[in-house]
Amino acid sequence: MHVSVILPAHNEGQNLVDTVAYVRQNSGDVDLEVIIVDDGSDDGSAQAALGRGDDARLRLVRGQGLGIAGARNLGAAHARGQALVFLDAHCYVPPGWLAPLVSALSAAGVGMAGPVFAGIHEITTRACGVAWQDASLENVWLPPPAAVTEVPFHIGACQAVPAAVFREVGGYDAGMTRWGSEDIELCLRLWLYGYRILAQPDSLVFHLFRPRHPYAVDASQALYNKLRLALSHFDEARLSRALRPMMAHPDFHRSLARAFLDDTLSHRACLLTRRQRDMDWFCRRFTITI
Repeated sequence: MHVSVILPAHNEGQNLVDTVAYVRQNSGDVDLEVIIVDDGSDDGSAQAALGRGDDARLRLVRGQGLGIAGARNLGAAHARGQALVFLDAHCYVPPGWLAPLVSALSAAGVGMAGPVFAGIHEITTRACGVAWQDASLENVWLPPPAAVTEVPFHIGACQAVPAAVFREVGGYDAGMTRWGSEDIELCLRLWLYGYRILAQPDSLVFHLFRPRHPYAVDASQALYNKLRLALSHFDEARLSRALRPMMAHPDFHRSLARAFLDDTLSHRACLLTRRQRDMDWFCRRFTITI
């Protein structure tokens, strides 16, 4: 299977250079291409990651302020692989990380697989998949399973998706702003469309969990993304409960107004026509209380 590893990056500096090197060195004999999506960087990191440019597996695509969802979608549009692996540009991937992750995609009905995560600076703490804590929609980590198993969500630091499935469901939500919830929304949409999401304990990725981004992140934009997720997928009762904690944010009313004036509600109507499952099913399946 041909695999496309897609790395969105904005001013990632040496992190991007190192991540690309690790992917090249430690992906074994997987038929591989690596697509760097340089989303308007001005630090020269993308060109540095390409090196001398003599590795045909490396490709560079340029965007300009697309944000995470947009950059990943752009990379997928240029990808040739049957499997797409979206990877943050600040990861260490050890030998043997990729093959088990890709193999999990071959199981029936699978729409995504994700690895075990450890912190680059906290290597003993490990988790695989996340769930919602409650109606606040805050994520809580799940422990690594003993075998491949279903989980509600994977964080976007590493998400493997069959290319055909990614295109069939429409990719990441292009209506999302720069950062926040785009990874969880895709997972939820996959489940509601009838796909499965698997945790693959035989794949390990070390991620740099950093206290701040190398680019500006507007808290109101992250709030909007969470609001758009809830408006797109939740029934009335769950939406009411999810909105309550959001209302404490000073930009809540502006974000809500934006959602009513853009395509969020028409987007919801389109999503509902394609569902094979509903939120009741999803919450029962994973014992999530919203």
